[in-house]
Amino acid sequence: MLSLIALALLPNTTAWEFPADIVGQQYAELRAFYEAQWKKPGTIDLGREREFIRQSIGAIDEFRAPAPNIAVLGESAGIRVSAVEWPILRLGTIDPTRGFSGALVRLYGIVLEPVAAGPHPGMVFVNDADPAADPKPALYLAASGRVVFMPLFTPRRAFSQVWLEDRDWLKRIGYQTGHHIVGSEVQQVIAAADWLRSLPRVNGKVGVGGVGQGGMTAVFAAALDPRFSEVFAHNYPESTPEWDQPADRLLWKLRSRAAPEDLARAVNAAPFPALDRPPQGFKVNIDQTRIAQMLTHQFRQWEAYYRNLALESWRKRDSRWKPDYSSPDAYTQSTRDKHEAYLDMIGRYPKPTGPVEARSVQVYDEPTWTGYRLLVKVYDGVGAYGILCVPKGIRPGERRPVVFVQHGLAGKPEDSIGQAANARGEYAQFGKKLVERGYIVFAPMIATQDNVERQRLNRRSQPVGMMPVGMDVVKFNRVLDYLESLPWVDKDRFAFYGLSYGGFTAIWTGPAVPRFKAVICSGHFNEWTAKTTDFTMGTAYPHYANVDDQYNFGMLNGFDHSDLASLTAPRPFMIEMGDFDGVIIEPRWAADREIDQVLDIYRRLAMPGKGRVARFNGPHKIDGAEAFPFLDEQLNWKPRP
Repeated sequence: MLSLIALALLPNTTAWEFPADIVGQQYAELRAFYEAQWKKPGTIDLGREREFIRQSIGAIDEFRAPAPNIAVLGESAGIRVSAVEWPILRLGTIDPTRGFSGALVRLYGIVLEPVAAGPHPGMVFVNDADPAADPKPALYLAASGRVVFMPLFTPRRAFSQVWLEDRDWLKRIGYQTGHHIVGSEVQQVIAAADWLRSLPRVNGKVGVGGVGQGGMTAVFAAALDPRFSEVFAHNYPESTPEWDQPADRLLWKLRSRAAPEDLARAVNAAPFPALDRPPQGFKVNIDQTRIAQMLTHQFRQWEAYYRNLALESWRKRDSRWKPDYSSPDAYTQSTRDKHEAYLDMIGRYPKPTGPVEARSVQVYDEPTWTGYRLLVKVYDGVGAYGILCVPKGIRPGERRPVVFVQHGLAGKPEDSIGQAANARGEYAQFGKKLVERGYIVFAPMIATQDNVERQRLNRRSQPVGMMPVGMDVVKFNRVLDYLESLPWVDKDRFAFYGLSYGGFTAIWTGPAVPRFKAVICSGHFNEWTAKTTDFTMGTAYPHYANVDDQYNFGMLNGFDHSDLASLTAPRPFMIEMGDFDGVIIEPRWAADREIDQVLDIYRRLAMPGKGRVARFNGPHKIDGAEAFPFLDEQLNWKPRP
């Protein structure tokens, strides 16, 4: 057998000229892939797609019937101005989150109505989310003979939560339970229109219109409710690509079936009538303090409502999934629906076809191992890259286990194997240690080198119902296809071990890569409800920008971290965590509760040794003291000198 030290290329590969900027190339490939999945503007059948649109924007609540409080604020130039509000939702759906009788989400608005005898047509006018948005269009609409309801929606500003824009924060916490500030506001617009239709001074015809963000709200309201008599939209759809628009506009899966232009065309949205012609001599002193108070109340009420839904989500998960622990086979059968829901979440990526067209180039020649840069084809224009480390001295006919070692945020494969020029200490050269232990090691590169670029991928992938980690699943499976062709690889002994974002990758990819016979999640495992929605918990994501990829539409209705781990079971699963790992939320009781649920799965399956937690006295890093022997045991490997 040819000595591995003499191999300039890996078997079954062709020569690869390694690009000068592999990171930039990989990001460009993924951006192009996701953009190609977007539906191009065309036509849409609203009758067929209406329920899909409703679910995609999270417009799924049951509102109370209007029971408004009306306070007249003044009258001028033939227009009467009133403040209107009424309750639409309780803060929660179960005790104690239902709150007191006064703890309600309310709809707030300003009504502008002609004093002249009617009846008049009605109009719900939604202004832009800019705090300085001009109210003159609403005044013009009233002067033109319409009864205008102008809802007071949360502006796009960092005010209530100074570290994050208010609308972005509401989008994040609503998103986790299948809600969205866009959908909630659309429902409020429809509720306001229903109230207008009930007024004797309104002739039954009610239109909807808006500017900017309000234009988007108006178009979606008309898409869900065909009763609107006219639809106006100014500065929507926008020419700016959707992935570069404000984060609170991110909508799950919608772009796979409808473009904004499709919706605007389907509802016959028209240019807004003369925006620059306010009524002459109009002057009503509206208490701006009261307006500010209502805006603050609206934000706080939606915040409380969405957070309560997150707190209640465990009940949905408990009632939704009913595993059978009578045997490993029965357990796997009983979790099939859960697995399908998980696949719906990460995305139904097309199955790669054709040869892997692997390419390689040797990069390391160490005393005990050889390293190669490896690229395999996934799709046309998309490749999976990583570094393959092969021990020297493999005997002819011998087949060895393979461990994937995954870097985290801002990392590269060189970090995982300990060969980076400025090696990062948290990885503790774990890839190198494993190859010196006799394992074949593959260090994949995932797109986490630039967190801003990662979010840009997320903004392209989620609108077509895909998570970037779903692409990692496809890439890993494609690499495994190639590795199985190597004469020294045992195709029945693959494992995965990742730190930090690599731990995220472990817990998310494990369920969809059954060839991983053991999975180790290091420095990531959490209680996801608190981690993503509770700003009172230390290191929770509400405190951070550029973490939209940690928010997934409706996730908490079906999955916390123990639920993701349950889909790797009954295959072995280990959680590795340091006592002072800042990634794990504080206080630790929340994460510990999730860990206990994972361990309980394996206890119930009568295989407690296959579900373990490795705690160590240290910070956010790879420890390996228990993880390496765990791999040895689960992969039936005796470390080689």
